[in-house]
Amino acid sequence: MTIEHELTCTHEPDFPVAVVHAAGRLTFATVPMLRNAGQKALTDQPEVLLIDVSALEAVDDITLTAFPMIARNGVETGTDVMLVGPGPALVEQLERLGVARQVPVHAGLAEAIAAHGRLPGPRRVELALPALPAATASARELVDQACTTWRLPHLADTAALIVTELVANAVEHAGTPIRVTVALRDRHLHLAVRDESPLPLERSGEDEEPGRGLLIVEGMASAWGCLHTAGGKVVWATLRREPKR
Repeated sequence: MTIEHELTCTHEPDFPVAVVHAAGRLTFATVPMLRNAGQKALTDQPEVLLIDVSALEAVDDITLTAFPMIARNGVETGTDVMLVGPGPALVEQLERLGVARQVPVHAGLAEAIAAHGRLPGPRRVELALPALPAATASARELVDQACTTWRLPHLADTAALIVTELVANAVEHAGTPIRVTVALRDRHLHLAVRDESPLPLERSGEDEEPGRGLLIVEGMASAWGCLHTAGGKVVWATLRREPKR
């Protein structure tokens, strides 16, 4: 068996639940395949990504740190990441490395879905918009409504300004249909703007001064970034629900 066939990762895309089945031997040589599969699954922005590890053997313990990395990328896209179905040996490895404290682990798919369903909601709203200047006003209204519904009035103005700059950037440089997502997480409010352009992110906004729009995002968000997808890209930003102590 060749190295590239020691691990197989199959993706079942769906919304709100996506599943990646990882089967075979996880080694230093095959861990990039797992990371890539997780990244690809996150680009669809499901509410939860379940990684089925029931047929996975971790040959090198340290490779299991790929799971917290995928979970951190999930925070960026507003997606919860959970592991399902580990055997006794894998459970011991996950606990020994502390991975189980960073990524929820469940016995099976049904249990993981039930656990996700018990999380507080509503947790996510979306809006599809055309690449027109008026899209910024619609995106601000979506954010205002979400902050009101989720009782986060203290974040409304900042979130509205951030989403304005993200949408304005997409309208100006991508020129494709846009999807705006606002997601409520345990500690953060997550904003994302998805477009269908393969071009790299351009650093400009509503103003003529190049770079000012995303500099505003950079200065006001707790974190922000860009994920490239098969059909374009997702530019995201997060705001802490409570002030940092």
